[in-house]
Amino acid sequence: MSESAAPSAAPSSSPSPTDALRRRSREALSALALQFLLGMAANLIGEPKGTFAIVVDTIIVILHILVAIGLVAVSVRVLLAARKAGVGQRAAVWGLVVIIITFLAGVGTIATGNEWASYVMAVGFLVAAALYGATFFASYGIRTAPRV
Repeated sequence: MSESAAPSAAPSSSPSPTDALRRRSREALSALALQFLLGMAANLIGEPKGTFAIVVDTIIVILHILVAIGLVAVSVRVLLAARKAGVGQRAAVWGLVVIIITFLAGVGTIATGNEWASYVMAVGFLVAAALYGATFFASYGIRTAPRV
């Protein structure tokens, strides 16, 4: 018996470099969204009064810290994916720099309670979200700003 259909190509086991960059950019944006929500929850609770509020606040702050550590790791992964794809590298480098500065501002906020450090975290969130949006769009070949 003869085969009626041509042999199908084996599915690719690894995504293309631009697909990997797109996935890593989505990871960074999702982690930033979660980080924002956890930070807002911690701010809403403020100085907790009562055992339940203290426990909830502690859990939220611990989650906020864990997501921050994860964001540093994801930022490195976005940079590696951007280098491999050959697009979005500048935004990925600046994204990593901003995440590190924002992380250090978070450490400063916890260590000193300084509200300006908290403000730096908020600005860092916005800038990082814009930069990882740029890496996401770069993975599709979409320019975010015209070259002059």
